[in-house]
Amino acid sequence: TTQTEPHTSIKMAKNKKRKSGNGSKTGSAESPTASNGTSKGKKRKHEQPSPNDQSKSSSLAQLLKKHRGIAAKTAPPPTWKDRSGSSQRDFLTPQDDDPQSFNDCLKTSYSGFYFDTPDSLPSSLHRDFDGSFSGIEQGGLFLYDVVQPGKKRLTRTSVTRTLVGDPGSTYKYLGLRLFSHPWVDVDEIGDKVQLREANNGSTLRKLGYSGKTASALISMGLVNSNLTERSKSMLQKHVSPNVSPVGMVGSADFNLTLVNKMEPTTTKRDLKKEIGYGMGKISVGWHRDSGLKDFSTIAVYQTLKGPPPSNIIDSWGVAVRAMDGGAGGPLTNVPPLVVPLPSGSLYYMLDEFNHNHEHAVIAGSSGIRYSSTHRVAREGQGTWQYIRDKIQSFSSAMTAFELGGIAADPTLSARKKRAKLVSHARVQQNLMSEIEFEWLRQWFVQGQKNIKLHPYWHSPIKILCDSFLELEKSSFRTLNLLKEISKDGPGESHVTEDVFDILIEILAERSKLRASWKERYRDPIFGDIPKDERPIPCPCLDREKDMEGQMPENLDSLVSQLRQWRSAFVAVEKAEEPNETGGSAKKSTKSKKSKSGSLTKKESKRKASNWEKLKANLKN
Repeated sequence: TTQTEPHTSIKMAKNKKRKSGNGSKTGSAESPTASNGTSKGKKRKHEQPSPNDQSKSSSLAQLLKKHRGIAAKTAPPPTWKDRSGSSQRDFLTPQDDDPQSFNDCLKTSYSGFYFDTPDSLPSSLHRDFDGSFSGIEQGGLFLYDVVQPGKKRLTRTSVTRTLVGDPGSTYKYLGLRLFSHPWVDVDEIGDKVQLREANNGSTLRKLGYSGKTASALISMGLVNSNLTERSKSMLQKHVSPNVSPVGMVGSADFNLTLVNKMEPTTTKRDLKKEIGYGMGKISVGWHRDSGLKDFSTIAVYQTLKGPPPSNIIDSWGVAVRAMDGGAGGPLTNVPPLVVPLPSGSLYYMLDEFNHNHEHAVIAGSSGIRYSSTHRVAREGQGTWQYIRDKIQSFSSAMTAFELGGIAADPTLSARKKRAKLVSHARVQQNLMSEIEFEWLRQWFVQGQKNIKLHPYWHSPIKILCDSFLELEKSSFRTLNLLKEISKDGPGESHVTEDVFDILIEILAERSKLRASWKERYRDPIFGDIPKDERPIPCPCLDREKDMEGQMPENLDSLVSQLRQWRSAFVAVEKAEEPNETGGSAKKSTKSKKSKSGSLTKKESKRKASNWEKLKANLKN
């Protein structure tokens, strides 16, 4: 895998402030342009075909990984050299005594950060965003999030937000999964309506959204399409000529947006100070946006409601800082920048910018800031369609894979039957854990208010609950079979120790995760928030008593039973092994259970490894 090369080949237009053809600027500086000849002549020989011309078997993500690497291995941005002779400054702004330093640093170390000024954008875009923000506000969709940064104690965000995007999309950050509101009409199974009639929000109103809220969501989807096209134009103009292969840029096909509402310092007095550089109070701290496709662009529109700030120093702004590559910390030899942006601005973080830069939001002294952050989230495991189809695929094959039933298949050898049973047990238990911890608990921990405001998700969550219970019933039948064969041996079932091991390991891990979630529910932070925003029990998980035919809620006792059954199973198997004379050793060994029979193979191997280490240490 090759690392992404820094933009060392970019040359800037000198001593000239120039607005781009679509109104774009790089701060107050000129826009970067490719050096002459990068798209013509001999230098074209290394240019690769457009991703759109590649074979369908190679996705854009695969091509980017092959030719440009991955986010974690992105190289640091070029280092700006301060030639003004000024002493080391904590950060730079356009209002400094030497604004040219800000402009030069922006061009050198922050290539990829651009913005459109309000007057360069069409009035219809401002109008559509204002209408969408207003409808989302009136619908009460803005909520605080209770997150768990670094798996430590829970904290409540200082901003309210909501997620809007493709039907069934989610966004997980700091241990919390946000469930989106759809920005298009949907069909009865939760997918985008494929009919050609106007996308007017009629199906959203049927789900339970008010007319005003449904219109606001549809409007957000329309402006998202606008931002997608504008971002692609920016990529082609500013990034495409300067990467290798030429034209190999990341995606700007935004599939969701995080809509934020931020209060100013005069009303939100508990905002934290930015302590790294003394930039003042911040609404959103330093971060890279996570969960996104590598090299994907981020576009952010912001508007301010209320009285404007009295001076530029007290205005809202975006701070950016350079990082030591995709996995490194802040570069100490590159000063951060604070970019004040007026209401109605649209700024972009193009291509690899999010890999090797962090950004923060500096709070203003007046005006409420609404922003919409459009992103290309990774698809697959974070969508309703993904988990729905995964459940359907497993359920359709579950009957055929019921333990004991596969033995009748004459097309399979005994070895393949055993392997299929182990695979079935692993897939089933991992699917149950995924449904519980990535979906159901993430949904119910956010409280009754969140549930009420997300009518799109009511049917999917019910399906997930029902599916979990069906999988649990199937698991219970498996447990009964394991209990039986622990006494009489595997017989015709083709069960091996590996099936016991799968259940012991996954159920033990699930028990630990349940304990951590219960600890999360008990966090004192929930005592300080409205009752309808506190966690509520999940009806299919948090049962008052264990139900017949289902696995117990407390899995520790079940894991202990499985270990006992495993030990007995191993003893029976050993008893039935032929002795040295060729006869059965059953009579002499049946009552002698293996001391290590209750341990899984992984545990036995780890125990043996630890013993060898101990003996080596004793010798030394």
